[in-house]
Amino acid sequence: MKRILLPLLLALLSISCADEKKESENKTEKELSFSSKTIEKRLEACNPEEGDCTFISLVFPVAENGTGEAEKINKEIENFLLNTIDYQEDGGVEKPEELAENFIKNYQETAREFPEYELPWEATINGKVAYHTPNLISLKFNTDMFTGGAHGYRSTRYLNFDSETGKILKPEDLFTSEFIDFVEKDFRNKKGIPLNENINSTGLFFENDRFHLPQNIGITNEKVILHYNAYEIAPYAAGNFILTYSRNKIEQFFNLKIAAPKA
Repeated sequence: MKRILLPLLLALLSISCADEKKESENKTEKELSFSSKTIEKRLEACNPEEGDCTFISLVFPVAENGTGEAEKINKEIENFLLNTIDYQEDGGVEKPEELAENFIKNYQETAREFPEYELPWEATINGKVAYHTPNLISLKFNTDMFTGGAHGYRSTRYLNFDSETGKILKPEDLFTSEFIDFVEKDFRNKKGIPLNENINSTGLFFENDRFHLPQNIGITNEKVILHYNAYEIAPYAAGNFILTYSRNKIEQFFNLKIAAPKA
């Protein structure tokens, strides 16, 4: 009887180990990850490095695997690309590939309508994963664009997501209300605006004369970056306003506990 039971137990143990290994492999396969995608279009194969070249270059992260959150994240990334580049009111563009094609076509139409128009258009977006933990993802996008006018458009944009659901996170999801008070005091101190004076007394234009956090907040392994783009709170000539804080310094203001970053 013992001779029969021993091989049976060994067989069951082998099956159990195999199932655990398969389950572990499946779990790894489904884990949310990111790759990078590049889309480039040029007018008549011109060379941007040689100047006088109309071109568009989009480099952006693409979420993969997961259990449904990747689709939500990718949709937000695509919406960001479309809203940044596609300035046409009628819209209709749904994918980054179409966006690139339309950018070149729009230039050609403009050049035909205004023969004296000689300035090339340029659009570059470089995106990357700045931070990725089991519960938080922070993506950074740098944009440079020129489609005529007195000057081009340059900005830095951060998109923050809940890693588990793919939901985009707002500043109030990330930080407590006390964080706004902390940042305002620091901002006033650095810009020389006394606490008893209007926040716009030096020429800024915070809405309703009330301080607010920037639209873009980035998170890295060591820092939290608050980035006010040009035009957000001041004229274009004033440039960007950037506040950077050590994670350790403002840890008490986080609304969520941030897990360790992925290896």
